[in-house]
Amino acid sequence: MSHTEKELPSDALKRHFANRVTNQVRVILNRWRAMYEHPLTLKNVEELRYETDSLIQRAMRFGEQQLLDQAQSIENQLIVIQQPELLNDKASLKKLHSYIYQLGQKSLRRNDNDHNVDHHIPNKKPVILAVSDDLAGKLTEQLSHFDITSQRVKNREHFSLLIKQYEASAFIVDIHFQGECSGITLMESWANETNSNNDRQPTAMVFFTHEHTASLEQRLAACRAGGKRFFIRPAVPQLIRSVEQYYSATPEEPYRVLIMDDSRSQAMFCEKALTAAGMLTHVVTDPMIILNAMEDFEPEIIVMDMYMPGCTGTELASVIRQQTQYLRLPILFLSAEDDKDIQLEAMSQGGDDFLTKPIDPKHLSITVQNRGQRARVLNNLIVRDSLTGLFNHTHILDRLYLACRKAKENNTQVCFAMVDIDFFKKVNDNYGHPVGDKVISALSLFLKQRLRKTDSIGRYGGEEFAVILADTSGEDALHVMNDIREVFSQLEHSAGETEFKVSFSCGVCSFTGTNADTIVKEADEALYEAKRQGRNNVQLYLPDP
Repeated sequence: MSHTEKELPSDALKRHFANRVTNQVRVILNRWRAMYEHPLTLKNVEELRYETDSLIQRAMRFGEQQLLDQAQSIENQLIVIQQPELLNDKASLKKLHSYIYQLGQKSLRRNDNDHNVDHHIPNKKPVILAVSDDLAGKLTEQLSHFDITSQRVKNREHFSLLIKQYEASAFIVDIHFQGECSGITLMESWANETNSNNDRQPTAMVFFTHEHTASLEQRLAACRAGGKRFFIRPAVPQLIRSVEQYYSATPEEPYRVLIMDDSRSQAMFCEKALTAAGMLTHVVTDPMIILNAMEDFEPEIIVMDMYMPGCTGTELASVIRQQTQYLRLPILFLSAEDDKDIQLEAMSQGGDDFLTKPIDPKHLSITVQNRGQRARVLNNLIVRDSLTGLFNHTHILDRLYLACRKAKENNTQVCFAMVDIDFFKKVNDNYGHPVGDKVISALSLFLKQRLRKTDSIGRYGGEEFAVILADTSGEDALHVMNDIREVFSQLEHSAGETEFKVSFSCGVCSFTGTNADTIVKEADEALYEAKRQGRNNVQLYLPDP
């Protein structure tokens, strides 16, 4: 009998102990956070292996096959890294980083399924506040709404204790904290001490002053101390946005590369070179199935042979380019063809680059990474909203169509939610459009922080947002969005000296397998019902009996 075939606990017992598995995932994430910014030691790796083994045992006990597979991938890579010559090998570490990243993104989401369990992923790097008591109280409360922990500095001695106890993700510092320019002096002395240790990465510092202006000398001093931002009389939301990117920084997702080569050995060579560089790969040896593979794998780059049975690489590239969604997808030809005229002709037929076999693995991986990086930048400019960074209207609907199709094929659940800020016109009329834009930005940040990476979020238009919740039932989606609504309504926004709160209404609709063409309309009807019920609530669409 295999591990996964063992008799499992009852459903009630599984629910009771489910958060033990989740907590163990958190332990691994937190331990890795503390490790990956510094050179690894064998002791570090052994400790992480111990925690990973604990996750493996719990995943087997509770029949969590996906978690088990992910944990075993991490353990296998840790075994590789334990070899002295690979202990701090960049490619090996990057591969481990991608496995742990996937574990966190696929396994955890706050408020999912069990609404009485805190699914917050603890971060051991708080934001440290060297500010006045009044501002510290406001910041602490508002940061907590964004699930950002903080530590308040009482005085210089207390600061020394805090930086020994915590590794900060960022500092928010009043330049006149406890005396004229004493905040700058405090951080300057700490930065000088820290910089003497080459293993430590500089921590982001955000300086501000409550005065109406700041001299060039003060700004220079803050810059020399390590300041990333400098504000004059900032509002609390400004300070929160300035540190959120450092607190919630996540590792870059590995590039997804589809390898098309009818030669198994050549495909394996390419796959080995790219996976060693931390990329996710998918090999296709039959060119006739490449379109299906592209739909399933969603590659960011294609590395393709020139000569294959059934068609040439240039013919295949032409077919790919005929489809609008693939016009921006980089295609790199990898072939033994060395005729320059043929290479140029291939690139004119849809290729972006031509690499000649045999090729050095490092040359191949660097070329693919460079193409992938440029493609991501261009793609983000096209598919994302400039104000919020969320998917734009067209792209979020494309993703909804794809999510419904996959849910039907795989017999899984997906939900669609429409979110609309209540009385937003009054915000613009009373405080001006720039303040309205800040409210929209705050809600977009809130949604990004409280939903999984596997959920898709878009700005549907104006003050409306769209959310696709994968592998989620209607009831769970209702609870998730309601929890977000409740906390967001407590968030304070500011317009000059005035502070105010806003709420949102939300409509949720489940994909039934047959309503792909009407799911947006049905979620919108649920949203209208939420407005009719008095706003600041979430409604689930219920079809007429």
